[in-house]
Amino acid sequence: MPTAADTVREWKRRMRAREFDRMADVVDLEGYTEICLGLTGWTTGYDVALQNYIRNMVEPWSDQVTTEVESVEGEDAVVTRSHLEATHTGEFLGISATGRRVEWDAITIVKVREGRVVGQWAQPDLWGIYQQLTRPE
Repeated sequence: MPTAADTVREWKRRMRAREFDRMADVVDLEGYTEICLGLTGWTTGYDVALQNYIRNMVEPWSDQVTTEVESVEGEDAVVTRSHLEATHTGEFLGISATGRRVEWDAITIVKVREGRVVGQWAQPDLWGIYQQLTRPE
């Protein structure tokens, strides 16, 4: 059985590669639950969560670079602190594309059971993003 960290690494690899149709063996598609604080409420079902992710964290951005700063593994969870940079090319937080290059930090807690991702709690720095997108030039 892979460790929680092994499972999360493979899940993230598939997400980066946009292998969305190849998730069933690393994600509990039906039982998956997720919240992205400030963007979504609790969501059940991986398809719904994935659509939220694409709408909020993929479509509004281009040239996104994610750096994993720190990761802590537990028996059934992986906590990651990441730093992201991206160009704002679509509506986000009700703000039309600005073309600005912005950066933010995010914390995620990914839960794993029996070798599959079963949920995620995510907290991107929405206030920091908002301030960068709305500051006067």
